[in-house]
Amino acid sequence: MKRLTIAGMLCVLGLCCNAPLMAVNKTEPSVQATTNAARKGDAAAPLRLGEMYDLGEGVPQDYKEAVKWYRLSADQGNPAARFALAKMYKNGDGVAKDIQAAIKWYRLAAEQDYAMAQLLLGVLYESGTGVKASAGEAARWYRLAANGDNPHAQLLLANLYNVGQGVARDPLAAYALYTVSAEREPRGNPAAGHRTELARGMSAEEA
Repeated sequence: MKRLTIAGMLCVLGLCCNAPLMAVNKTEPSVQATTNAARKGDAAAPLRLGEMYDLGEGVPQDYKEAVKWYRLSADQGNPAARFALAKMYKNGDGVAKDIQAAIKWYRLAAEQDYAMAQLLLGVLYESGTGVKASAGEAARWYRLAANGDNPHAQLLLANLYNVGQGVARDPLAAYALYTVSAEREPRGNPAAGHRTELARGMSAEEA
């Protein structure tokens, strides 16, 4: 199975750097109303403001303003804001590109069981981006995200079981994970194809 770069892995997962990782509900209050709520101590408002400025929803897109609000929410312990702030550092949107800062915020979110952060940490460890490459660490983070029902993590963990990297090779575990991933996210997911390819090479005992 061909190995992918971090950019390749993210794009396969629909997480290319220029693809938004969140969407704002267009029925939400205006930016002004949300700003007023944030100033009154509404704990959810800073994250919503960050998303609005990040995506240019109801306001001109402004990454620096998005970072300001994401940081406020992240400092309050919101895992979604910590993940969003990590993305800004990874991509260099509104802040100087800083993979170590990105890893810091991904890790904080991941330690709060935020599955997307666990997935991205796994990708960084598998690709050796900003950290020492470690298939074992990648598998650990993928497993946590997979247990949180993340189909992308299930796919990448299955790949590791399929080739025996970071884990003992286990075709049955790989097959099961490919199946779950394909069922959870059937559109644009290569899991079903990988499962078919794996099944062709399984012995009668494994099957």
